[in-house]
Amino acid sequence: MTLTRKDNLVHLGLPAHLTNELETQVAPLADPRLTAPNLIQETAADGVVAHAGGGQANATPITTQTTRVTTVATPGDSIVLPASQPGLELIVINHGVNPMQVYGLGSDTINDVAVATGVSQMQGSVVIYTCVTAGAWYTEGLATGYATGNGGAFQTFSSIDNLTAHAGGGQALGTALTAMQNRITTVASAGDSVKLPPSATGMSLTVINAAAANNMNVFPASGESIDALGANAARAIAANKTCEFFCVTAGQWHSLISA
Repeated sequence: MTLTRKDNLVHLGLPAHLTNELETQVAPLADPRLTAPNLIQETAADGVVAHAGGGQANATPITTQTTRVTTVATPGDSIVLPASQPGLELIVINHGVNPMQVYGLGSDTINDVAVATGVSQMQGSVVIYTCVTAGAWYTEGLATGYATGNGGAFQTFSSIDNLTAHAGGGQALGTALTAMQNRITTVASAGDSVKLPPSATGMSLTVINAAAANNMNVFPASGESIDALGANAARAIAANKTCEFFCVTAGQWHSLISA
C-alpha cells in the first residue's frame, strides 16, 4: 500500500499542527509550476476585515502564515493572532487606511504589553510576529511602514493628528503621545500638557504644537527627565513649533526644537 505524503508525516508521530504545517509548506514543491525552485509557499489570506469597534473578544482571527488586512474602517478596529507556539512566525500586512489593534489570543502578550491592551499596527505596514516561548509574541515593524504611490520608495512612520493638550496641564493627566509623530492642534491655555511614553534606548518622537497660540508643556513619563530639566520637569514648546525627542539611555530624553 502506498501512503500519501500526509499519512507518512502522521506515521512519524508528529503532532497534528506540525503535520498540517509541513503538508502546507511541502505541497507546492511537488509541482514546480506552483512555486519558484527552492522556495517554500506558505498559507496566505487576503481581503481580511478588522473587527469594527475593536477589542480582543470579537477581534477577527488570523488563521494563515501571511495575512493582508484590507479594511480597517476606523482606528482601533481589531484582529487577534492565533495561539502562540515556540518557533511560530506570522506576517501581517495592514493595507487599510487606519491603524488597527492587534491582540494575542487569551493570555498571550505582544511585546510584553498587557493582555487586554494589545498593540497598534499602523496603516501601510508589514509586521513580523515571532514567538520563542509560548505565551509571548514579539514584533518587528509596528511603527514603520510603506508609502503607496511615489514609486513606493519612501518609509513612513506611525502618526496621529488633531490631538488636544490636557486642559490645566500637569504630568499626571497629560495627553498621552502614542505615535512616532504627534500633532497637537488644540492648546486652549498656556501650559496645557502632553506626556511622552516611557523611554527606551533608540527611541525618537516628533511633537508638533500646531495650535494658533499658547505654549504647551511636554512631560516625560514619571521619574524620567528631559535634557537637564530634572526628573518629571516639562519642556515647553511654543505655538507653531516642532520638537524632536531622542533617547540614548532609558530614563533620559534629549530635545531639539525648531527655529
